[in-house]
Parts: sequence; structure tokens; C-alpha cells
Amino acid sequence: MEDQKKYFKGTIPPPVIFFAFVMFSYLARRIMPVDLIFSTQTVRLLVGLPILLMSGIIAAAASMIMIKNRTAINYYKPTTKFLLTGPFRFTRNPLYLSFLLAILAMAVISNSLWHLISCVIMFFVFNFGIVAREERYLTKCFGDEYIRYKQKVRRWI
Repeated sequence: MEDQKKYFKGTIPPPVIFFAFVMFSYLARRIMPVDLIFSTQTVRLLVGLPILLMSGIIAAAASMIMIKNRTAINYYKPTTKFLLTGPFRFTRNPLYLSFLLAILAMAVISNSLWHLISCVIMFFVFNFGIVAREERYLTKCFGDEYIRYKQKVRRWI
């Protein structure tokens, strides 16, 4: 447990990061709207809703598997095992991927460049600020088993 605190000290929980970026992009759009290329609402919905649906499916599947396997969803609780089923077969970070897809869908649906910019910045925050720490922690906890998993399954998609 002490090791986990060392690895995650000073980090902001990913859901808080997600909501902060959503709020930033919403406020930025209200102050200075900058549109993307989609002109009609029908096109935006036809493109954005499937992305949003995929985000929800990935998040629900990953959460259910984590609950079923009794491993922590909460960022500050110790990881008891890493998972190899469901969306974890395709990405090591399905919950973070679902956050990224959700804000990407918001960018398309709202036709907002600010949401797209937030998505890109959030990717870098997750990739270098959160995931890199998690991977060091999981490597320390699970050793060669986790290293083999990293070689088989991509970090994102």
C-alpha cells in the first residue's frame, strides 16, 4: 500500500481531470466559439453518437470486469490484479480510453474545436501523467507477468 501512495502522490483522479477538461472546453466555447468542419446537426449526431456509445460500452464493460474480479476501480485503492479479458484484451487503459472517446464525441456533436483541443491535451495528461505512473506501479507489483502483458496489449488501441 505504501508503494502505491508513493507512485500516485500528487496526482489528480482521472474522473476529476476529465470533468475539468469538459468544463474548460464548455466555458471556452461559450466565451469564444470556434467550430469544427461539421455544419449540420444531423452529420454531427451520425458521427458523434456512435463514438459516445462506444465510450459507454467500453467503460461499462471494463467496470463490470473490474467489479467481477474484485479489483479496484478507485484510483487510490491498491490493484489486486491486472485483467486480461473484455476490453483489457485490446487496450491496457479502457477507462481512460472511454474518457477520451467521450470528449471526442462531445467535440463532434457540439462542433467545438475547444473540446477537440481538450481531448488532445487530456490524452497527453493521461499518457504521461497518469498511465506512465500506473505502469511503473504495476510493473513493480506484478513484474514479468505485467511486462509480458504490455508486450501483447497496446497502451491505447
